[in-house]
Amino acid sequence: MSDGMQWIVRFELPNGGPGPETVASDDLAAEYDAIAVLLFRDHYCQVSRDRAAAYSDAVDAFLDEGIALVAGLPDSEDRADYWRERYDLDFPVLADAADATPDTEETAAGPGASAPAAMADGTPRFDAFADVELGVDSLPAVGVLDTSSKFPRLVHAEGGDTIQDCPSPEGALDAATDAVE
Repeated sequence: MSDGMQWIVRFELPNGGPGPETVASDDLAAEYDAIAVLLFRDHYCQVSRDRAAAYSDAVDAFLDEGIALVAGLPDSEDRADYWRERYDLDFPVLADAADATPDTEETAAGPGASAPAAMADGTPRFDAFADVELGVDSLPAVGVLDTSSKFPRLVHAEGGDTIQDCPSPEGALDAATDAVE
């Protein structure tokens, strides 16, 4: 992510994990100093599965620092619910799949165009978390939203050069606490 660049990232998404049926950034912003967003690659990615378990084990450390932890899965609500149950996750798993149907509104690509539903390697794209996705080299990845202003702002995004380089929970927590200090 570019130094100094901050994007507003707001979301209200169906939750397959613990907590309310829908999780909204505005609700989390009212309660937490920051939001750490863990972006999973897709349902079949073993690295994403391993990271999910590691972050679930570390969720209390995030909460103790006043940082909400949520995950985004570019898939359906049923799949997000499956992840929570299968991997016994202790944080919200939000279903955020980009719509694959053509959009009739004008987009950056021109009238009637829409963003591709998947990356060149077939990885599904995000919708509400698209700006976090754009700020990283690969998925899985972590984005940090600062909630101190009116709208949550993306102040840090980190992926790796490869999918195996996703930040550890400790690295993400350090980045989150540094970003909001």
